[in-house]
Amino acid sequence: MEAVAIIALAAGVWWLNRSAPPSAGSPHPEAVRLVTLAGFAGNAGRTQIETGIRYYQDAIRIDPRYAPAWTGLANAHLVRIWFGEVRSADALMQVQKETAEAMRLDPTSGGPWRVRAAASHFVEWDHARAETEFRKAMEFAPNEAVGFSWYADYLLDLRRFDEARVYYRRAHELAPRWLEPIAFVGNTHLFAGNPDLAIAEYERALESEPNFGLGIHFLGRAYIVKGEYDRGIAHLRKSNELLGEIPFSLGDLGNALAIAGQRDEAEALRADLIARRTNAYYPAFPIGLIELGLGNLESALDWLERAVEERSLSFYFPSVDPSYDVVRAHPRFKNALKLMNLDAVSH
Repeated sequence: MEAVAIIALAAGVWWLNRSAPPSAGSPHPEAVRLVTLAGFAGNAGRTQIETGIRYYQDAIRIDPRYAPAWTGLANAHLVRIWFGEVRSADALMQVQKETAEAMRLDPTSGGPWRVRAAASHFVEWDHARAETEFRKAMEFAPNEAVGFSWYADYLLDLRRFDEARVYYRRAHELAPRWLEPIAFVGNTHLFAGNPDLAIAEYERALESEPNFGLGIHFLGRAYIVKGEYDRGIAHLRKSNELLGEIPFSLGDLGNALAIAGQRDEAEALRADLIARRTNAYYPAFPIGLIELGLGNLESALDWLERAVEERSLSFYFPSVDPSYDVVRAHPRFKNALKLMNLDAVSH
């Protein structure tokens, strides 16, 4: 799911450019304008992220010393992993290069530390280093909401639910109109086995924006956990329309359809996702999710192991997400978590 963690990644592009100061001297006005445009483009979805990347690259060509452009570009490349657009290893090389340049240009900026911390945790699986980097990010940018929210994602992934709620709420205080932290407070309850508390938080977020796709998606998942399949699937269908059918939303929909006994549609979706891997990269984990729902556990584990090899699975909280409970005790799944250095977390 979300990443979903990262799910807040896309919003990080926008917040970065609303809050980050110029890095050195007086930046070129056109570079500043382009970075601002990139931020708004990066807040909407997959196509807009691609547009944002072009703006960041143009800004760097105009003013290569403008640190926020480098940070924004690194952030966008990390988001592309979440959208299932690129292999993690390829994006990681870009993220490392771009955050290093941003840090060189502006050593006390929190943004590049935040992006690097997310990469350390979700791609490199060095959770101790990620904690240090997240804390640096929050120290250097104490008023940047995204830094607190991303750190809360990290805490959520490590089953530190109470701490995660504190940091999500801090992020919401800093950016009251940003809905992701409220929704993720719901995830702390869902992952702890309290779907009713989770639903209350998701509905709170949706009061402000009824078409908040991520909130609708999470709400649908909570209804599936409660066994209210028709209601859950209806929400997941709507969120897929709003989110643009990104991999995790398709995987969750297919999983829910299968659990609800709508096997033909689940199997058709699985076949479609497998076909997408024929001529281009498409992440393995949503196929594994659908196989879990269908009860094809060995095949599911095959796909989840591929996802570990791709370094895409860790973005979706396999250590705590109830979608994986059906294989949580399986030696192959335990080994997958061990490879991600999450074996001590999962119950």
